Amino acid sequence: KAAKAAAKPRVRKTDAKAKVMAKAKAKSKAKGEGRGLSEGLLGALNTDKPIRPVSRMCSKEADTASRPTGMPELLNPEGSKSRKVLILYTGGTLGMQALGNGTLGPIPGALGKSLRVLDELKQSRMPRCYFMEFDPILDSADMSPADWTSIARAVHHWYFEFDGFVILHGTDTMAYTASALSFMLEQLAKPVILTGAQLPIFEPISDARQNFLGAVVFAGLADISEVCLFFNGQLFRGNRAVKASASALSAFASASYPPLAELGCPIQIFRRRLREPPHGRFRLQEIHVTDVLVVWVIPGFSDDFFQPLLNSKTLKGMVLLLYGCGNAPARKAKFLGHLKRLVDSGIVIVACSQCTHGTVILEKYAVGKAFEDVGVVGGHDMTTEAAVTKLAYLLSKGLSPVEVRKSMSESLRGELTTEASCFTISEPVSGLSSL
Repeated sequence: KAAKAAAKPRVRKTDAKAKVMAKAKAKSKAKGEGRGLSEGLLGALNTDKPIRPVSRMCSKEADTASRPTGMPELLNPEGSKSRKVLILYTGGTLGMQALGNGTLGPIPGALGKSLRVLDELKQSRMPRCYFMEFDPILDSADMSPADWTSIARAVHHWYFEFDGFVILHGTDTMAYTASALSFMLEQLAKPVILTGAQLPIFEPISDARQNFLGAVVFAGLADISEVCLFFNGQLFRGNRAVKASASALSAFASASYPPLAELGCPIQIFRRRLREPPHGRFRLQEIHVTDVLVVWVIPGFSDDFFQPLLNSKTLKGMVLLLYGCGNAPARKAKFLGHLKRLVDSGIVIVACSQCTHGTVILEKYAVGKAFEDVGVVGGHDMTTEAAVTKLAYLLSKGLSPVEVRKSMSESLRGELTTEASCFTISEPVSGLSSL
């Protein structure tokens, strides 16, 4: 038996794997899989290499997540062969139509057909655009961290095949998704542009066409190394933008940081406002820790609200929205005691301002300093959307509470301003005495 075993040739794992792949390839070819892909698509995507589908998430919540279906579909063969953009349609008003019962809703396949006939895309100066539709198509109110991960995985999967990415998204939670992706896509060296519309593209008068085309131009033709949000002619840093209006076409604003670019005559890109290209390797960090709470402080609130939180076994982080520069009633000793117990138990508490403009400086006033003394971290001028998603991102990396607190006060993706230039009058200035 030993002699027979020794005489039997050994099959290396790599050879066995190659045989399995060859059989699978022959089987798929026999079934006719992959039909309908144009030669331009095959050449552009280098499909001579095996293309694996976007991997699926393992968590229970991921079972209901929206995912891209099929292969990218070329919309404009007339576009430039030197630049390629992948358009990921996740949902939102932009692609909705009247359903006949007085409501708007998405119709699978309809948006792709509409974009395919856009005259602007047929110009040779435009990048080639490839389209993928998510299933199911979601209203942005239904977006969850599992859907953020699905979007991020699609970008990660196709990252080296395209020059930029456009994500079509509903406006209600677009700022949350933009902030989350800015942290999840580490060492990003290509533009990822989120956009949507207040009115469907199928309407006679709509902002959808301009928003879509502007996003394609910045994603395909601009050298930008970050996640952005494009709306109504302005390109914002994704983790700085907030939805400011539910009905105006200028639905988004960036109070604490100026626009990165503006669509006009000509198109202006403010280079000094952009982030520098990264030096590391692109990678994906998924968000799977979502035990984060947002508390908006109001005058006269009950301290007993925090009592159940002290017994929570799941809470990992809290964003505390305070007044002005980070003020709250410091004379409520019981409130401060609750916060200290939460911090001591390992919960990270970040203070942000309720104001649209301004930054949190806990040490500026005595009432704010009391919060700093119990372990609350100042969030500077971060938006609530950025603070929540950044906190979830850092917790998902498995960092300790001390490490998370340190990183929350640092700028990772340009989401906060750590230093401000101030002018202090310490003595009379020349010329004032003559007034």
